[in-house]
Amino acid sequence: MGSRSDRILITGGTGFTGRPLAQRLRGDGHEVLALGYNPQELEGRRFDLCNFDSITRVLVEFRPDVIVHLAGMAATQHRALDQLYSANVVGTANLFAALLNSNIKPRLIIMASSAHVYGPIASDVPLNEDSPVKPSTHYSVSKHAAEEVASIYARDFSVLVCRPFNYTGPGQTTEFLVPKIVQHYVERLGEIRLGNLDLYRDLSDVDRVVEAYARLVTSSPRFNVLNICSGRAVHLSDVISIMDDLAGYSIKIVPAPELLRKDEPRTVVGSPLRLESLVGTLPNPQLRETLTRIYEQGCKEQGSIKRITGEVFGS
Repeated sequence: MGSRSDRILITGGTGFTGRPLAQRLRGDGHEVLALGYNPQELEGRRFDLCNFDSITRVLVEFRPDVIVHLAGMAATQHRALDQLYSANVVGTANLFAALLNSNIKPRLIIMASSAHVYGPIASDVPLNEDSPVKPSTHYSVSKHAAEEVASIYARDFSVLVCRPFNYTGPGQTTEFLVPKIVQHYVERLGEIRLGNLDLYRDLSDVDRVVEAYARLVTSSPRFNVLNICSGRAVHLSDVISIMDDLAGYSIKIVPAPELLRKDEPRTVVGSPLRLESLVGTLPNPQLRETLTRIYEQGCKEQGSIKRITGEVFGS
């Protein structure tokens, strides 16, 4: 891996992953343009990948050496199928088409797909990049379609498709399971509605994911597809037991049938061997460390809210 300074464009650069990645890359000496649909900070610039002219203008102005394409709609966020496919497929197609149309050729394009493209599995064997791709939901189909769009342009650009497994950390919205659980403890709620927790999932800390992307930016990939995962399976019920200990009380779990998913595989874990053969050993914080960081941030934010409203923060 080299130490050159690059002009790096991050789509989705003001989101959960994009914010810390942009900060990290700037700290490494790169010039970073973070693009977001709803940027929350001055370092971000608003744009819409579904607007071809808009993304073309940005590309021509900035002329990136590297693009990290994180923008898209997550599995928990889509409310309408047209929005899901527009964000994940049309947006990706526009990005590549605009690059080709503008005769701009970054040395590397890193595209975030999803481990959901592997679909349901029947064994506990870790999924590697050669595991069968069997998308089974609209979200996974949209991410696989985005991969197929990227493959159309593979002869024109160096494209690295990354398939992140589940990951979490401070700043993730409560639409996702782990921050939803932690927020209930932050607010000292007595009960929580949840689906099946007797599941094992590959669950990384966001710091590991950011570190992986940051190292890949300066790499010369020998592969075209990489898993980003921890390589270990976390029992989802452990999130509750650890939070009980951190918060000092036990929450009541109320079964929520509407949150159960049909044919849910009991174990989903990925293999990080190909990734780490390229970028080296990555940090892999334990679940308790990650939950502690999310909980402490939540308590600080909750404390600020309560102070503003004149209340006293405490249990």
